Amino acid sequence: MKLKISLVLTLPALTLLAASLQAAEPAASPAPAAPAASSDAAPTPAATPAPAEAPSAEAAATEEPAESPNSWISVITPRLFLFDYFDGVGEDRTQFLERYDYRESVSGDDTRSGWYPDIDLDITGNNGDRDFFVLERRGFGEHNHRGLAKYGNDRLNVYGSYSKYRSATGGIDYLYSPGQVTGGTGGGGGGGGGGGGGGGFVNNFLDSSGTSLYSIDRTTYNAGLKLKPSVLGGWATAAVDYSGYKRDGNKFAAFLLEGGGGGGAGQTRWRGINLAVDERMNRIGLTLTASPQKRFELAYEVSYEEFVNDAPELQMQALTGTVNPSPVASLFYVADTSLVTHGIRFSKRFDDRWLVNAGYGMSWLDQDSFSAYETASGHNKGKISTDNAYLTLNGRVSPEVTLEGYIKYYNHDNDSSFGDGLINTGTLVAPRINSIDSMDYGVSADWRTDFMKSGFTAGWRHLDRERDLTWGGGGQSIDPPQSLYREDTVSDEIFFKWSARPAQGWTTELRPSYLWSDKTGLVVEPEEAFLLKTKASYASPDGWVASGFYDYKNRKNDNNTFTDGDDVLSYNQNLEGTLHSAGLSLNHMLRDNINVYGNLYWMQDDVSSYLFSTTNQRWNPAIAFTLVDEPNYQIDSYVFNLGGDWDANEKLSLSASYTYTRSKGDVASGTVYNQLVAATGTIDSVIDNTLHSFAIGSDYILGEKSTIKLNYIYDRYNDDAYDLLSGGVHTLALGWAYSMQ
Repeated sequence: MKLKISLVLTLPALTLLAASLQAAEPAASPAPAAPAASSDAAPTPAATPAPAEAPSAEAAATEEPAESPNSWISVITPRLFLFDYFDGVGEDRTQFLERYDYRESVSGDDTRSGWYPDIDLDITGNNGDRDFFVLERRGFGEHNHRGLAKYGNDRLNVYGSYSKYRSATGGIDYLYSPGQVTGGTGGGGGGGGGGGGGGGFVNNFLDSSGTSLYSIDRTTYNAGLKLKPSVLGGWATAAVDYSGYKRDGNKFAAFLLEGGGGGGAGQTRWRGINLAVDERMNRIGLTLTASPQKRFELAYEVSYEEFVNDAPELQMQALTGTVNPSPVASLFYVADTSLVTHGIRFSKRFDDRWLVNAGYGMSWLDQDSFSAYETASGHNKGKISTDNAYLTLNGRVSPEVTLEGYIKYYNHDNDSSFGDGLINTGTLVAPRINSIDSMDYGVSADWRTDFMKSGFTAGWRHLDRERDLTWGGGGQSIDPPQSLYREDTVSDEIFFKWSARPAQGWTTELRPSYLWSDKTGLVVEPEEAFLLKTKASYASPDGWVASGFYDYKNRKNDNNTFTDGDDVLSYNQNLEGTLHSAGLSLNHMLRDNINVYGNLYWMQDDVSSYLFSTTNQRWNPAIAFTLVDEPNYQIDSYVFNLGGDWDANEKLSLSASYTYTRSKGDVASGTVYNQLVAATGTIDSVIDNTLHSFAIGSDYILGEKSTIKLNYIYDRYNDDAYDLLSGGVHTLALGWAYSMQ
């Protein structure tokens, strides 16, 4: 039995279904050994017995080594899945656990309880040196299956793959709509939508979706061909790759109608609908590499990608009682686009001590379709172009010391139409980004020493980014003093790395860095940041393997300010975030046939910022800011995983695992927290959920060619902030693997 190192430290518990059902696949029979090459491994003459009859020189010259026969192994595994959801919402709604694990029975389209069959397939061809052909399929029901095929020889490689996956990722959004959550609307006492007597739109929510069932099917596909140097003169390769996806389904979406108008529409502006999703993407790329006489290496890449959105366009008409051919807005419109990229890379080594790398790339992103509102406004061009270049020099100045320097340039241009009826200086509220230019450069040194078998790296990096902005000049345009957006970002960073092997079986690493900024264009860019990454591992002679890590990140910024409309008082926005994460993994072979493992992971996300209130919109000359509070968001997450594998005898193997996932904390504090609790209780104010997942599996070898597989999985999700999300599911899977060769 081989030692199995668990990597489930951060694996979401729901994905354990796939991991458990695919565990302990029947091993393929060993491929026949390649014949020994007598010229490379010939015994000494003294050890070689004299041949009874030496072959003639002509026969020896024409004799060729015998080729290994190809071997083929096929494994087919029919499976039967049984499932049962419990303690959750009924089949008229989307269950929380269905977000990433959608089930549907073949009997009556039941999504809460039932059964479905599927089949796994493995076909492998081996020529004695490698697998030259692989065909694989994995199935977990009608809405979740994938497959791949690949073939390779000394001249080319060909591959293809696909996956189909149904999720209800956005399917529970309807549960958070104001129509579902108590306190989600302003109530009869009037509210922020128009005040007084319950007339404001925030006191009314109209759910026009007509359903609570939402799901999205995502199908992805990839294919490629690579020609090896043996086809192209021994110094070049060529590869063509294709990838794409298709998404279709529906999701819940909320929006506001245009205000005013007759028919009481002012009170029913806030609405929810069943929004169709129907989109696809296709990309094809070509990569050429060459190394003429092995003097240098050159690579060129070009690709074309298209995105097409076939969902119907939703137009908002003016409330005039008749249909206006010119809509006042298009809702949730996603345009068709096309993207072309080019890139060239160059690499050359000098005197086996210095390595130079350089590259240049460019791209053009075009908008290929326009909404009715854009067309009516004369907005008919959407285009973003970029270009970038880099140069890296790496050299060894001594056996222990290596130096490296680099410089990178990036340019982003917004070439979309400007000054039309849709976007112009009179209609701008926030600034328009015309272009972004950045220059990034740095140096580092690496030193290797015998002290604790250590390696030391120290370096410095500088970033200078400039934004060209156009601010509006109309009546509802925000001026720069009332915005946190700035044109320049200038930062420096120093970093250090120490890695060592202080004793047999031990490895350690320490990586601190510090960043400071003279200017920040965005409040989310750090004025100061300190990062620390540490990790260590130990493998003992008696079978223990242990590893752990701790990461710390602190980012803060109070560079950017608001200013009142009279340009007298200014207020810094103080944003600070701290992220802790730590993990520990243990593995041990208790005996040759028993392996146990455990993992523990913890993360804390802690963010705070100033909360300002105003009595006017920011474009109003009378705008004034009032500092209200400094709310804090703090969430702790834990993942604990324990499992093991036991080969009970030559025929029976058993496995079991348990995963506990916990997230708990407050999404705000102070004034914001109190207002959220008053409005919706715990639903919007806290995060408090737990997921238990337990899995057991067994494989029993019936004979030389067949194995019985049995798996059971239990998932239970509890949400103490919003009980409607709680629920669980039982899954039982039975399979029979039959091998042919």
